[in-house]
Amino acid sequence: MKKNFKDIELIIKNELRITFNAIKTIETKTKIVDLDQQLIGRLSRMDSIIDKEMSVAKLERQKLRLNQLEEALKNLESEDFGVCIDCGEDIEFQRIKSNPAVKKCFDCMKG
Repeated sequence: MKKNFKDIELIIKNELRITFNAIKTIETKTKIVDLDQQLIGRLSRMDSIIDKEMSVAKLERQKLRLNQLEEALKNLESEDFGVCIDCGEDIEFQRIKSNPAVKKCFDCMKG
């Protein structure tokens, strides 16, 4: 592993922990709840359905992020880590630090 990526490893591991905990929290909150049609109104049921759909979407985003971080951690020891997949130039260290799963330099990302 490149010396200057030791900090990145710590950042990735910390973000992995946070993301994993967020997934567990969301999974706990999105368990299927039977809505008693007699006890709650139509709008409350609609709100509950919308809340559940939003939680499921958030869960999917968190799982995607978890996969990206796991891949970044695995690739940390690769010679290609920190190198733009489009132009082959080094990705700015600050950019990697703010998002360790990034695969493109700023110029390639915006272009």
